[in-house]
Amino acid sequence: MNFRILNYFLTVAHEKNITKAAEILHITQPTLSRQLMQLETALGVKLFDRDKHKFALTPSGQFLVERAREILNMVEKTTLDIQEQEHNLAGSIAMGAGEYQATEVLAKLIGGFQKQYAAVSFELFTSSSDLLHDKLDKGLLDVAILQAPVDTTNYDYLRLPIRETWCVLMRSDAPLASKNAITASDLSGLPIILPARLQARSEIFNWLSGDITKMRFIGNSNLLANTAVFVEQCGYYGISVQMPLLDEKRFTYRPLTPALHSDILLVWRRDRQQSLALQKFLQFAKCFLSIEQAPI
Repeated sequence: MNFRILNYFLTVAHEKNITKAAEILHITQPTLSRQLMQLETALGVKLFDRDKHKFALTPSGQFLVERAREILNMVEKTTLDIQEQEHNLAGSIAMGAGEYQATEVLAKLIGGFQKQYAAVSFELFTSSSDLLHDKLDKGLLDVAILQAPVDTTNYDYLRLPIRETWCVLMRSDAPLASKNAITASDLSGLPIILPARLQARSEIFNWLSGDITKMRFIGNSNLLANTAVFVEQCGYYGISVQMPLLDEKRFTYRPLTPALHSDILLVWRRDRQQSLALQKFLQFAKCFLSIEQAPI
């Protein structure tokens, strides 16, 4: 298996038509068909169910699509990193972030770095801490900001100078919006959406303590943007860290009491070869955060 054949495979999987895929790839149809059959032979599995010119993916083919995309993205990123080493500091840094207030610190950090190194670009991927952690492990991200608790066994990290405050997200006209802070008993019987991350739910369950049996849990959500839709449309309540940029006329955050906080870490793999751009960024981050660091 080589990268060229993986690209052929992804093109056919996307187009679902061997003739159209061959035109896009600028090769003959027989050549493309032969390459796909060789790939199936090498893997020992059937990747397509062929019906004349229509190619439908088998379960094995669907699995390979996801892996092939990851492999080719990694190849492209590695190529850019190698090319960057041969020129003035340039290249791309793949970065992950959740929906945190701490993202404002990240924006200041990146902005300050790019004033010195304008040719370095950033690819920002937004998701939950668990998925970001997985992408770091696979080498698809260089660095990420993750919400504690985080397993840092194989990682180095910097602590950001801000802590996330756990709150209840609600509609601005909700009955609890008149309160300054929300206790566990206030939530008794109300429809609640929890974060999807297991570690986060564990901290919330500890906070609820003896009131947990009185709770009405509707479901879990991994991104606050989706939670906000259900809050607005259904009148649900979401327990989450406070997300910036929500419309204050439509939504209200109220902090939990007793207060519940989470640290945010800037994390990277310690056993990975780092591009020069990433090395410079981490050096800049250490200096920047030491200046920005303030008592929590």
